[in-house]
Amino acid sequence: MNVESKWLEDFLVLAKVKNFSQAAELRNVTQPAFSRRIRLLEETVGAELVDRKSKPIELTPSGKLFRITARTLVNQIEAGISQISDLSQLGGNVVQVAAAHSLATSLIPKMQQAFDEGDYKPILSVEAIDVDEATKELREGACDILLAFDDDILRLPPYQSQLIAKTELLPVSACDEMGKPIYDFISQGAVPWLTYSSTSYMGRQVEIVRDQVNLMPIFSSSMTDMLKVLVLNKQGIAWLPAYSIQEELAQKKVAIIGEQSLRLPIEYYAYRYQARLHPAGEKVWSILCNLNA
Repeated sequence: MNVESKWLEDFLVLAKVKNFSQAAELRNVTQPAFSRRIRLLEETVGAELVDRKSKPIELTPSGKLFRITARTLVNQIEAGISQISDLSQLGGNVVQVAAAHSLATSLIPKMQQAFDEGDYKPILSVEAIDVDEATKELREGACDILLAFDDDILRLPPYQSQLIAKTELLPVSACDEMGKPIYDFISQGAVPWLTYSSTSYMGRQVEIVRDQVNLMPIFSSSMTDMLKVLVLNKQGIAWLPAYSIQEELAQKKVAIIGEQSLRLPIEYYAYRYQARLHPAGEKVWSILCNLNA
């Protein structure tokens, strides 16, 4: 199989901008020449990589999987050249990570601390975004590794998954000067509720128990950190993941309220495609597999 590296770079640019004309301009070639190179790449790998009928263009399922392979190959070529010429290996050591906001805050510092010196010390490029958008990043082949919550589809081929930890979504209220919650589900009427967006992963989990308590929505966001700030400002109650409020619970700044049944078990995972990553990516994956979250 004779695949030219420039074809791989063409494909990665096209996958990013989703437009043949724009990609050709960025690659400094004419559009007909650029289109021919993409077609040659498809003929060489034996699969259609681009759905040309969609507007903007989209990658086919084979294209999404091949995007990981292409980026890995390009990174390996760059890393090898850098080693030979004694140049910086930054390009080959960058690992693209997409993560749910709260998981990025919790996990990335632990991952960074686990790195040691060596030939392939990873450099994390982290995009902390909405959970569902982060999941889309992996499905589109736009990242090497995804940190997100339980997803049945991503735990099946062609993906690979690693359970990081099990935790809970806890209903919490800010505390008064005596360390007692200022809101509860018993002595008050409708409790002011700082809710996740209904379409978000966290929002879907809380909907399971919403009818068990009297709630009055007053604010909505997909960002755990935003809801946490408003809880600490005594604006209302929210369901927050246990890992995000460990210090606040210990310091009695917040307290868990309600019955045990309102505590929602959740799991979070690292996901990737089964295709082999470049050395730095494999090292990050190994760290995640041994991480004590």
